[in-house]
Amino acid sequence: MQLTRHAIEKCATYGVLAKAVVSALDAGETFIDLHRRGTLVRIFWFQHRPWVAVLNPGSERVITVYPTDQRTVDARRNGGRWVVQKP
Repeated sequence: MQLTRHAIEKCATYGVLAKAVVSALDAGETFIDLHRRGTLVRIFWFQHRPWVAVLNPGSERVITVYPTDQRTVDARRNGGRWVVQKP
């Protein structure tokens, strides 16, 4: 996966190494965000909490990354906003 300049800047904002984020992304789960016109999001664990990576569909680029919490992840999954992407 490749990070956009914006994603790299977000890593710097949160004080994390972009290289470490890219490594953590591999173990994530990808969803389709139905509230954002089908944008792909990948949820991954990093630094003892869930993070969100917004992906560019059709390429292996990460648009942005940000930390979140398990309550938000559960609410979006259980509420039908995030639907598991089929392979």
